[in-house]
Amino acid sequence: VEVPPGAPPQSPTSGTKNLAKRSSGRASPFMGGKSSKKIKPSALYHHLLHGLGSSDLPNAVGKVQAQTVHFWIEAQRLCETNASTVASYVDLNTKGTPLHVACSLGSARVDSMEVADAAINCVRTIMEHSPGSISLRDNHDHVPLEGIFSAMAAAKASRSNTEEDAVAIKSAYAFRMEVAKLLLTKNPTCTLLRGEKLYCIAESLSDDCEQPLGPTAEFVKLLVDKGGASAQPSVRGERRSPEDDDDVLAMLYRRFVRQFDQSERFFEGDNSRPEVVSHREKFKNAAVNTFNIIELLLRQPKSTGAGETDGDLDCLLVHNAVRSETCAPDLLRYIVETNLEKVAEKDSRGNLPLHYAAGYGESAATDEDGAPVASPEAYSKYVIDELLYAYPIGASVENADGTLPITLAIESSKKWIGGGIRSLHEAYPEGIEQINLGDKHPLMHSMSFATMGDVSVDETSNDVDGNDDEEGTIATGVDGGGGRTRKRKAKRKINKDESHDAIMFVQKPDAPVRDVITTMWANEDDGGVQMLGCTAIANAAKKAGDSQEAVASVALLGVTTAVNAMKNHPNEPVVQEKACAALTAMAPADGMREVSFAASGAIATTVCAMQAHVSDATVQREACRALSGIAAKGGADRATTVASVSGFTALVNALGAHPDDMEVQKEACLCMEVLTSFPDAYLPQLDEQTDAYLQAAAEKFPEVCSEPAKAIRSRLNGE
Repeated sequence: VEVPPGAPPQSPTSGTKNLAKRSSGRASPFMGGKSSKKIKPSALYHHLLHGLGSSDLPNAVGKVQAQTVHFWIEAQRLCETNASTVASYVDLNTKGTPLHVACSLGSARVDSMEVADAAINCVRTIMEHSPGSISLRDNHDHVPLEGIFSAMAAAKASRSNTEEDAVAIKSAYAFRMEVAKLLLTKNPTCTLLRGEKLYCIAESLSDDCEQPLGPTAEFVKLLVDKGGASAQPSVRGERRSPEDDDDVLAMLYRRFVRQFDQSERFFEGDNSRPEVVSHREKFKNAAVNTFNIIELLLRQPKSTGAGETDGDLDCLLVHNAVRSETCAPDLLRYIVETNLEKVAEKDSRGNLPLHYAAGYGESAATDEDGAPVASPEAYSKYVIDELLYAYPIGASVENADGTLPITLAIESSKKWIGGGIRSLHEAYPEGIEQINLGDKHPLMHSMSFATMGDVSVDETSNDVDGNDDEEGTIATGVDGGGGRTRKRKAKRKINKDESHDAIMFVQKPDAPVRDVITTMWANEDDGGVQMLGCTAIANAAKKAGDSQEAVASVALLGVTTAVNAMKNHPNEPVVQEKACAALTAMAPADGMREVSFAASGAIATTVCAMQAHVSDATVQREACRALSGIAAKGGADRATTVASVSGFTALVNALGAHPDDMEVQKEACLCMEVLTSFPDAYLPQLDEQTDAYLQAAAEKFPEVCSEPAKAIRSRLNGE
C-alpha cells in the first residue's frame, strides 16, 4: 500500500487513538476543524492509509492497525457517518479511492479470520455507498481488484511456512475471495485476467499445503468462473514479458515439479518420523493444488462462444492443453501421459486433441518494420508426435465434418516435416487419399514441396481459398463454427522444408532461445539437434554474464530441455558433454523463479552421465563442473542431493579413471571441495580409496589439486 505524496502529516498519536478520543471533545485529524463536527471528504481515505502504522491496542502489540478489528470497524463507521462524501473521494495525487486502499491493505495485512470479517464488512460498506469506485483506475491504471493482486506478492515475501503464517495465509485468502467475489459480481469485466497480469497473480500464490482444494486453488477458481481468467492467450504469442519468454503455465508446472519433488524427499535418519511424514503430506497437497490451478487456467473462457458446453470446457484437459498453444513441452507431455484415455476422447464437434494440433494455423510474426520473421513450426510437430505416440489410431479418425487431421494440417499451411504432416502421413498413409491433390501433384512423388503451378518455391499460403487467415484462426472443421465455412481447393499448398532444417536452425546465432528449445523437443531423437541445441543454450546463458535474471530467463525452459537431451541420448558422449556445459552455464539460476536443478532431474542425470561414460575424460570434466556449479548455488541441500544419487562416488571414480588428466583431476577436486564446504550437508565418510586418490592428485598436480585435496580430507575427517 503506497502512501501518496499528498498524504497528511502524521499526527502525534495514531489515527485510531484519535478517533477514540472524540467522546472527550478532542478533535480528530480527519475532522473539518476543531469546532466542526463535519467529516472531511478525505477522512476515510487517510484513515485507511494510516493502517500501516503501529497499533496502540494492548492486545495488538507488534501489529499494525490494519491487523486489528478495531481499525476496520472505525473505517466502516467513518464511511457510514458521511457516506455520500467519504466513500466516493478520489485523491488528486494518486487518483486512488478508499476502495483501492481497502482492497490492497486488507490483502496485504489481514492475518486472522476475525480481522478478515471486519475488513470484508468495511469493503462491502464502501462499495454500497460508492459503486462507481469499482471501475475507477488510479495513476497506476489499476482498478481496486488489482490492488488485491499487487498486495499478494508483498504478503508472500514477508511470510514463511510456520503454523502462525499458515493461519494468516488462510485468513488473507478468505478476505481476497470474498472481496474479489463482490467486485467481480458487480463488474466482471473490470480488468482482463490474462497474460502478464495473470502471471503476476499466479507467481504471488504461496505453496498451498491445505487439503485440496486449498485456498489458492479456490481463489483461482473464483477468478476463472467470475472474472474469465484463463491461460488461453487473448493475443497470439502473449507472454509475461518479451525479455524472458516465460508464461504462466510453464511457471506453474515448474512449481508443481518442485513441490512434487519435496513430497518424495528423503531425509537423514528414520523417514517414518512424524515431521518427515508431515513435510511430505504438506508438499503433496501443495502439488495437487498447483496442478488444479493449471487445469483451471487451461479451460476455455466461457465467454469465447466456441460452441461447446460447460462440460466440454471443464473436463477436456488434453484438448484445452493443445488448444492453448502455450503449454511448455514437458507440461504437455505430462498431461498426455497422465490422461491417455482423454487423448482418444472427442469433443462435441467430434474433434480429437489431434485435430486441434493439426488444424491450428501458424501466426506470421513480423519485425518492427512489418517484415516476416522466420519462426520454426516445431511446436506443432512436437504436439502432433506426442499425441500420435499416445494414440496412433487418431490419425485415421474423422471429426463430425468427416475431416482427417492430415487434411487440417495441410489446410493450415504446415510444413511437411517441421509442421507434422509427415508424422500424420506415416501414421495413416491412406489419409492422403482424402485430399484431392491430383495425379501429378509433387506430393505424390517427393512429399516435400511447396507449390503448384506457377507459385514460387519460397512462397507460402495460410489459406486454402486464397484469402489470408486472421492471426490465431484455425483450419476449417475444428473452429467450432458449425461446419465448413470455406470452400476447398482441388490443389493444396504445402510449405517445403528439409530434414536438415532443424540442425541449421539451432545453429543460428540470432535464433531465439525459446524457438531453439522448441526445435529440440520436436526433434528429440536427433542427436545432432540435441548437441547443437545444448551448445546454443549454453552460449545464451554465458552471454547473460553476471546477470542472474538474464541467466534465469534461459533456464526457465533450458534446464529441462538439456536434461531431456541427456535422457534421450544416454550413449552419445558428445550430447552428454554439451548438455553438462549448458547446465553449468545455467546453474546460477537454481532456486530462482521456480527453477530447480534437483526437481528437474539435472543432478541425477549428470551423475548418470558420469557413470555411463567413466572412460570419457571430456564428459567427466564437464559433469564435474556442472555438479560444482549446482552445489555452489544450492548450498547444503544440493550437496546432499548430489551425494544421495551417488554423485560423490562418481567423482571418486573420475579421479581413479583419469589419474593423468589434469583437467579431470582439478575439476573433480574442486567439485568435492564445494560439496564438503557445507557443514550441514549429509556426505559419506572419507574411505581409504578416496583418500589415496586425493593424495595422488595433490602430488601429481600440486598447483591445482593440493589445496582442494587438503580441505576435502580435513572436512571429511571431521577436523
